[in-house]
Amino acid sequence: MPEALQHLITEMTPWLQQYGYLLLFVAIAVEGFGIPAPGQSLLIVASLLAATGQMSLPLVLIVACVAALSGNSLGYFIGRRFGEVLLRKGWIKPQLEDKIHSVIGQYGIAALVLSRFVEGLKQFMFIGCGLAKMPFKQFVMGNLLATSIWVTLFGLGPVLIRDEIAPILTFYHQHKYPTWAIVSLLLILLLHFSWRKFQVKNQ
Repeated sequence: MPEALQHLITEMTPWLQQYGYLLLFVAIAVEGFGIPAPGQSLLIVASLLAATGQMSLPLVLIVACVAALSGNSLGYFIGRRFGEVLLRKGWIKPQLEDKIHSVIGQYGIAALVLSRFVEGLKQFMFIGCGLAKMPFKQFVMGNLLATSIWVTLFGLGPVLIRDEIAPILTFYHQHKYPTWAIVSLLLILLLHFSWRKFQVKNQ
C-alpha cells in the first residue's frame, strides 16, 4: 500500500472512530458551498473501515449521498440568491467566476460531474451554478448524477476493490484530468441521446 494512502488511513481513522457519521456528513456537505474539507478522503477511509466491519457500509453510502446532495443544493441557492454579494465582498474572485462560467457554458450538466473530482472547482461549482442561474431542473439532474457517480466510486468502490485500490488510486492521481475528460465526454453523449429520445417520445 502506498505510503500516502497508509498515511491517509492512519490520519483519518481516529477522527471517524470518534465522530463517526456526523463528521463524514459535515465534511462532505460543506464542500458543496465553498468550504474546503477532506470529504472525499474521509469517504474512502470510511468505506475501507466498513469493509472491515468497523462502520456500516449502507450508512456510509446514505450519509455521503444525503450530505453531497444537501450541501450542493445549499451551494446552488447561495449562489443564486447571494452570488452578487459574494462577488462584491471578494469571497469569489472574478477569475474563478470566469472559469466556472466557462466550464458550465461548455459542458452543462457534465460540468457538475467533472467538478466533483477537481479540487478548487468542486468547492465552488455549485455556488457558480446558482450564480450563473442554471435552470433548477438541470441543476437537480446534474446534482443527482454527480453525487451518484462520486459516491459509487469513492464510497462503494474501495470496498469492492480494496485489494487493488492502491494501484488504481495511483493511476487516478497521475491521469486525473484525461480520465475525467473522457468520462465527461461519455456523459455528454449519454445525456444528448437521452434528451433526443425524450423529445422524440413526446412529439
